[in-house]
Amino acid sequence: MAFPYLRSVILPIAVTCIAGVVIIAGLSAGFYGWQVFAAAGVVGLAVGVPFGLWNVRRMRASTPLVRPESPTMDPSASAREVNPRRAEPYPPAVDQGQP
Repeated sequence: MAFPYLRSVILPIAVTCIAGVVIIAGLSAGFYGWQVFAAAGVVGLAVGVPFGLWNVRRMRASTPLVRPESPTMDPSASAREVNPRRAEPYPPAVDQGQP
C-alpha cells in the first residue's frame, strides 16, 4: 500500500481549522483560560478527523477535471513555441483604445 499523501495533508489542515474556529469563538466569548485551548484540541480532533476523512473520500471519488486541448488560449501560441525569439504582442481587448 502506498503512503496516503492526500490524507496526510488534508487531515491536519481540517483538525487545525476546526480547532482554530473553536479558539477564536472561545476568545471572542471572553474565555481566556487554558480550558479553551484544551477544548479546541478535543473538538478539533473529534470533528476534524471525520470531516477530513470524508473530504478525502469525496475528493478521490470525484472525476478529475478535464484538461484543455491547448495549454493556452492564445491563437499564436504554436508559432511562439516553434520560434521563441519571435515577439508578438497579445491582441488588444475589445474595449481597449476606444474613447
